[in-house]
Amino acid sequence: MTVLRPPGGRRQARRWLVGGRDDFVVVLFLLTASYVLFAITSAAWARGVVSALYVMTMVVAVRAADPTRAQRRAVVWIVLAGAGATGLALLVLPVADAMGLSDVALTVLLAVTLALVLGRVLAHRTVTVQTIAGALSAYLLIGMTFTSVYAVVAWLEVEPFFASGAPQDVPDLQYFSFATLTTLGYGDLTAASGAGRGLATFEALVGQIFLATLVASLVASFRESRELRELRGQNSDGDAPPGL
Repeated sequence: MTVLRPPGGRRQARRWLVGGRDDFVVVLFLLTASYVLFAITSAAWARGVVSALYVMTMVVAVRAADPTRAQRRAVVWIVLAGAGATGLALLVLPVADAMGLSDVALTVLLAVTLALVLGRVLAHRTVTVQTIAGALSAYLLIGMTFTSVYAVVAWLEVEPFFASGAPQDVPDLQYFSFATLTTLGYGDLTAASGAGRGLATFEALVGQIFLATLVASLVASFRESRELRELRGQNSDGDAPPGL
């Protein structure tokens, strides 16, 4: 005799820790949590916690994207190479240079994760809530990828990244990236160099095209699919034709 047991806390905890295929609602939640934590503090201990959350989020995002075996191996090699290079750099290079190399590795990881998530979202034949969550996750990943790119540019350039000379820490770079992505307009922070301004212009274009094409079309398709399902449900609940 087989006893069916409802899913317990362990299964739910495992879902939030490692995720599953097309589980983009969890990915969106973790990305949002990472964004908020990076925005509210720049303390060293907080950066370590958020970095760990970042890694877990990337793992869940990659699992949700259902990559091929070759793609999974590529992600693993990127993580191992980035961790190894950062660890070695901390031993032989100044901390600033080691963190710069870490930002390079993070940029590659974020870009690969973005490509996998976006590819999975576009492969959905039916638009669901998970599809919309996947598209929004990709949107957040765009902003986070550019945040990491700006960090690399700030590390490579001699002059300050911001025209005001403000410290180019992660919260400010993230604020600048998402202000650019959403085209909210600049206030206290603007890019000083040509590279920074060029990347900011490109990010603004990517963000607007992404929202105007992919997200808008997915939301419209989801609404049409829901209305069609409701119409079919109403028809199935209608009175049957009278018998002979």
